[in-house]
Amino acid sequence: MATLIERLHSLIEPEVSRLGFELVRLSYGGGRPVLQVMAERPDGSMSVDDCAALSRALSDVLDAEDPIPGEYSLEVSSPGIDRP
Repeated sequence: MATLIERLHSLIEPEVSRLGFELVRLSYGGGRPVLQVMAERPDGSMSVDDCAALSRALSDVLDAEDPIPGEYSLEVSSPGIDRP
């Protein structure tokens, strides 16, 4: 049986790629759970509009599949200068 993070990766990575981005990091956890998705374009760019578009697309996928029990926050960002 796949772990939650493996299940999330299998749902998120194809959508990230479909929109022309590369997944940099995926994490989930915290006292008030946060699903953090870091992505960027192949050239390393990631605008605020890109983050918003990716967030909307991922929200649709996550709402349809409902892989996370309970409430959580979705955070989509670029890795920035301090990339992992």
